[in-house]
Amino acid sequence: MSKLTVIIPLITEPQYIDECLESLARQDIYNIDALVVRDFESDTIEAHIDALASKLSGKIPIKQITTDLEHGLSAARNAGLANTKSEYVMFLDPDDYLEDGTLKNILEAVPNLPVPLVYTRVKPLHRLASGYHEEYEDELTLLNEYDQSKLDQRPVIDQALANYDQEAVEYMVGLRDNLEDFTVLGCMFYRSFLKENDIEFDVNVQIYPDAPFICKVLLNAQSTLSVESGAYIRRSGTFRYNIEKFCSWQARVEDYIVCYDKAYSQCTSQPALMLLVQETMCTRYVNVVVRLISKSKDRDFARHLFESFNKQIIRVDKRVIKSFPKSEREHLKLLLAGNMKKAVEYMPKYVKLKKREYRFKKKSNFVRNLAEKMFANMDILDRYILFESDGGDRYYGDPKYIYKYLLENYPGEYKCIWVANDRELAAEIDGRCTTVKKDSLRYFYYTLRCKYWVKDTRQPIWWYKSKDQVFICTWLGTPLQKMFHDVPAYATQTAAIHKGLKAQVEQWDAIISGNRFTTEKYLSALKVNPNQILEIGHPRNDYLISHNNQESIDEIKEKLGLPLDKKVILYAPCWREEEETDVSGNYRIQLGLYRMKEQLEGDYIVLLRMNQYILDYVMVDEAYGGFIYDCSRYNDAHELLLVSDYLITDYSSLVFDYSVLNRPIYFYLYDLDLYKANKEHFYLDFEDEENMPGPVITTTQEIIDDIKKPEISVMYSDRLKAFAKRYTPYAKGSARRLAKKMFLEMEDVFSYEDEDKK
Repeated sequence: MSKLTVIIPLITEPQYIDECLESLARQDIYNIDALVVRDFESDTIEAHIDALASKLSGKIPIKQITTDLEHGLSAARNAGLANTKSEYVMFLDPDDYLEDGTLKNILEAVPNLPVPLVYTRVKPLHRLASGYHEEYEDELTLLNEYDQSKLDQRPVIDQALANYDQEAVEYMVGLRDNLEDFTVLGCMFYRSFLKENDIEFDVNVQIYPDAPFICKVLLNAQSTLSVESGAYIRRSGTFRYNIEKFCSWQARVEDYIVCYDKAYSQCTSQPALMLLVQETMCTRYVNVVVRLISKSKDRDFARHLFESFNKQIIRVDKRVIKSFPKSEREHLKLLLAGNMKKAVEYMPKYVKLKKREYRFKKKSNFVRNLAEKMFANMDILDRYILFESDGGDRYYGDPKYIYKYLLENYPGEYKCIWVANDRELAAEIDGRCTTVKKDSLRYFYYTLRCKYWVKDTRQPIWWYKSKDQVFICTWLGTPLQKMFHDVPAYATQTAAIHKGLKAQVEQWDAIISGNRFTTEKYLSALKVNPNQILEIGHPRNDYLISHNNQESIDEIKEKLGLPLDKKVILYAPCWREEEETDVSGNYRIQLGLYRMKEQLEGDYIVLLRMNQYILDYVMVDEAYGGFIYDCSRYNDAHELLLVSDYLITDYSSLVFDYSVLNRPIYFYLYDLDLYKANKEHFYLDFEDEENMPGPVITTTQEIIDDIKKPEISVMYSDRLKAFAKRYTPYAKGSARRLAKKMFLEMEDVFSYEDEDKK
């Protein structure tokens, strides 16, 4: 008998069943099996799964059964429970998969005595790839989000929780904020525990079946375990139900009511859970349902919806209603009173109040709204250019070298403004320019009035340019990891996310592309108009060509305090969400620095360029002094590229820029197995040796050995040249081409003093 059976219900034809089952086969554990439960007849799918089972038979036994047809997700899961005899069970959606080693870690954590519930992390797939910027979601969904400050406080629930010592309940109530978060995914259950307590899925709940099931588990579980290593990966978002996209909003709301009713009826004896269920129902109403009622053209259904929630709120604890903000509390009072007419009439006022709350929620929102009232109707300043790199935290990249080109070739013809968030950065900026801090009144003034805005990423959601303004997006360079629409999980993002990206892209007057490959990816991933793309190369690479001489290299070395007589190795890895930390909380640098120092110290030094997300957690031991130089906070990465004789990287786009220098590149993929498991997230195929500009290496010793062998560089010389020809064909003159295309090159010198005084 297996220790664990993974139950995979198929309600519709699965798109990712191969990846799902293969992730189980990679778990490197012998005492598990998989049970595929089909809720529909399909000879093609049946044969395909049989073929997969045969292919993976040496690693995991896979069995499939067919239920009574089209009875839904709950019935399919129940059929899986009835047809397994293993000690533990786990549920896996066919679109999802498990990180390597997840099941091994979970089972090793289970002691000899059975544990009713063991849970691991649930993570959305989109966080494994680039291109998704969570900072924009807050502004996009400001009217549909939970008030986080309210959720953080939760005085009633916290009070109830303080008197309840069950670990499982504490986990669910403390970490997951609403009923939809009560998912069975990522959880392993002791099968005898489920059977003894008569716990199964309610067949009357089809879209949100997890919450009633989990509530019953929590009420009966006396012990739980949490496993941090490994993760359950979801394609449809952290806790979003994949089945939702196949259902109308009417069906979703109806099912939610049934889900709530079932969950509530089970929790009446447990205050912490009951109050959380009540609160999430109220939140669902004020954030979603009342809007649907107000907008629905089907007034009979709207009345039915209102009456259904009215029946639920009657039994809600009054302290829960009182804990809501005043504007939301009014909605709940009207619902409690059963007055649908006034609830609909209150809706426009409620929207205005929420917008006002949002404006005053943060200082920057207030300042921005003030700036819009003061400056939005003023004339555009024709020869003013606003530059911004990395949100005002750096002076580097394409914006820097476009600015320097204008400074050298058209001095005095443009008024240049740089976004710089601290004085030290402002002092580094060349020439005479104005500096502003992001989200200050002056920042909003220039975003609203400057003719040009040159930025290395997308503009903020709130900014809509006037017809006379020009927005130039330089982007971050040739993409190595897939972005936006090219990432399968992006399709499952909310309509607001898709709408926000579309609105941003449509406002771009130009986006810089370095090559035909990048142009194709912009078209597919960003859905830009072909006329918006300037395939002219990246101005920052002009610098690598024009300054590739010993005098410039020595000048940078002296500025950095580097020895002039040693060869330089630059280590510039990407940041990974799964980066490991040591006992002190510092990130572990995966390159074997001690081994490198021991074998290369005489003739080489190593520069570290770690990702900005972990700058505060990177510590270099003093023992490495004179050999390891941490340049992670140094602003200009291209100056580091210029002084480096070798580049060691992994999935960083710096490799494309560095190729113009025709110097050795090493791909240090210590987590090559993880790459293979997530290969679909990358544009570049690291296993395609013939097209790689350098060797793919998995150990530090291999790197050391290759650096010591000049013949390795010679071996890859032709591939490196071909790589550079494909990805950096416009490595010279890019800034000139951009200026000629986008800026009005005026001969007269304009005086800005009067405008500055204003």
